[in-house]
Amino acid sequence: MKKAAVCILFLLLCCSACCAPAPAAAPEAGAGAAHTEALHLARAQLGRLAERVSEREEERVVALLERIIPLRQARQASGGWQPEGEEARLVAQLNRLYERYTARYLGDGGGWDSDSPAERVLAEYWIQEDETLRPDPESPFRPDGDREVEYEALWAQMRGLLPEGSWAAFSRFTVFTDGADETLAYVAALDGAGERWEIAVDPADAGDGDWFTETVLHEYTHYLTLNAGQVTYTAAQTADTYNEEGMAAVPGSYLDDFYQAFWSDYLDDRRANPESDRFFLRHEDDFVTDYAATDPSEDIAESFTYFVLWPRQGGGSVWEQKLDFFYGYPELVELRAGIRTCLGLAERQP
Repeated sequence: MKKAAVCILFLLLCCSACCAPAPAAAPEAGAGAAHTEALHLARAQLGRLAERVSEREEERVVALLERIIPLRQARQASGGWQPEGEEARLVAQLNRLYERYTARYLGDGGGWDSDSPAERVLAEYWIQEDETLRPDPESPFRPDGDREVEYEALWAQMRGLLPEGSWAAFSRFTVFTDGADETLAYVAALDGAGERWEIAVDPADAGDGDWFTETVLHEYTHYLTLNAGQVTYTAAQTADTYNEEGMAAVPGSYLDDFYQAFWSDYLDDRRANPESDRFFLRHEDDFVTDYAATDPSEDIAESFTYFVLWPRQGGGSVWEQKLDFFYGYPELVELRAGIRTCLGLAERQP
């Protein structure tokens, strides 16, 4: 009887062992890493929303990012510079979520006002080696004597903002107008490499000294960051550095360094809906102005402008980090000092 009981106990133990569920497999390391990356991107892209959305809303964002990340990695491995196909569709879907959450928790920022009056050229000049002006003999726009004096004074005002020699890469000065309180100035490359440049200014807006100074510095920064030594103008885009249509930033350039430091986590979201300023509402603490949230090129131009004009900031917010970014380049610190001397700011707090 005792022997039979032992046999029965043995059989029960065997059955129990056979019926016990197998231990759960440990999650794959890759899956955990993908979720961690998706969560990091979700927090970065949500910005100010990260502390406002519900757990379920955040889960929806993370789930979409977990689908987007492998598509993005495959695209970048093949040299693709912007989302296409399924990745583009998912990025647009994710942006719609962000837009909805932004309206719900932060308000409706609307969109950029991109309508501008037509521009009218008033005069065209060639800039000579000594930075004086020579009227373009082939231009159909010939100002009268009083206007010519006004435009030469406008050019002298611009030259006075920057240290001597700063305009050496500029060959053309255009005077235009689109009416008061519209476009004050712009720059453009005159060749396919970005070696020679034009600057255009509207005298109707030149009377506001602060706005004039800020805008000229902003436009000059476009030249600093988009010239032939900083970017390559090409149809051959790359996934390795910051790209815009027809342009790729050079590795180690101001613009690519700035993009890698501040924009790599959410550029695709910005591009998914470039006309909406809800992106700025989500990331208000990242930008020195709302216009800076347009794209990395405008952000670096706005940030450099206030790096020059303002005393060094002591805080740790992202927009302050962007101003501090330029202190890593001795040549830009030297340029800042020269501009501040021209503006009479050198004696103030550095």
